[in-house]
Amino acid sequence: MKDADSLLSTDEDPVLNIRVRADRLHQLFRQSFPAVYVSVIVALLLCQAMWGEVRHELLIGWLAAICVSAAIRYALFWWHRRRKPQGLQILDWEFRYAVTLLVPSLTWGLGVMWIMRESSLLYQLVGFVFLLGMAGGAISLYSARRYMAMGAMASVLLPATVWFLLRGQQVEVSLGVAALVFMGVLTRASTSLSATLGDNFRLAHILSAAKQKAELMAHTDELTGLDNRRAFFDRGQTLANYCERSRLPLCVVMIDADHFKQINDRYGHAAGDDVLCHLAGKLKLSLRKSDVCGRMGGEEFAMLLPNTQLAEATALAERFCQSYAATPAHCDGVEISNTVSIGVASEGYDIDHLLHCADEALYQAKAAGRNRVVSQACPADAG
Repeated sequence: MKDADSLLSTDEDPVLNIRVRADRLHQLFRQSFPAVYVSVIVALLLCQAMWGEVRHELLIGWLAAICVSAAIRYALFWWHRRRKPQGLQILDWEFRYAVTLLVPSLTWGLGVMWIMRESSLLYQLVGFVFLLGMAGGAISLYSARRYMAMGAMASVLLPATVWFLLRGQQVEVSLGVAALVFMGVLTRASTSLSATLGDNFRLAHILSAAKQKAELMAHTDELTGLDNRRAFFDRGQTLANYCERSRLPLCVVMIDADHFKQINDRYGHAAGDDVLCHLAGKLKLSLRKSDVCGRMGGEEFAMLLPNTQLAEATALAERFCQSYAATPAHCDGVEISNTVSIGVASEGYDIDHLLHCADEALYQAKAAGRNRVVSQACPADAG
């Protein structure tokens, strides 16, 4: 059994990695929509704080650019909600999301840097605090896709950081260095958040796949892929109830591989398994969408045929019997011919009773020489 680390390995399953990537993008669309409004509101607050310090036309121009970029981003979310992409379809939206995230982030970073150029040190600190808050918010909102979180953070903080460092004055250089340290901390936090979220998505997919596999195994015969006995009765009872409500005829067909023990003794159990799989494959090809077919145990199979009269079910069984006898199974280059005996029964909707009647007809077919079909109507009150 694989341990947790190997199950969560990012290199193990490319298909799983693509699904996790899609999950990350779905998460971004779900959680980041409020950021469209937050960006505009915080920009208004910064303009208010800087109103008496910076030229009004500069503040208004920058605020207008923020509003335009927010409107573009709002349009993306609006279009996403209309289209409602499902599953891996969301990956077609990744580039659009990244671009509409980068544009407002750069507008923030370059715009506030330009505003700070016209401000005193005190107001530079005010602008810098706003940038730190926006960068921290970017990490918390966009870490589902690490490169987007890092891109947004760098776009917001890096212009002002470089400007501080190039200024050369002690206080401003200290602010620039502090910003670099802060970005390093945010980078580490983003990496951790992204990895944890990715592991959660990956584990959810692994558990879902395991659950589906367990459910399938609980209802499927491992060798042939047909319904097992439990699933046959579960699905068969539902079908029988439907036929009873709709007053439709119902037939049961029992199929048994002839002289199967001789095949195992002569060719080995692996060849016997191949014969059973060959028989199951032929049964699958003969099924209609409404039919139920299962392996009842050993070399015995059963079919439930809704809305089928006894004569029609008998004709179907005869055609299958002839077709199967004419088509040998193949095992390691060896052709193994085999036949089947079939019993068909109708009347009533009690699955157990119909199976008992079909089993009696099957016994008669074997007693009469095998490789044949015997059918009988078996009313529910029959002894």
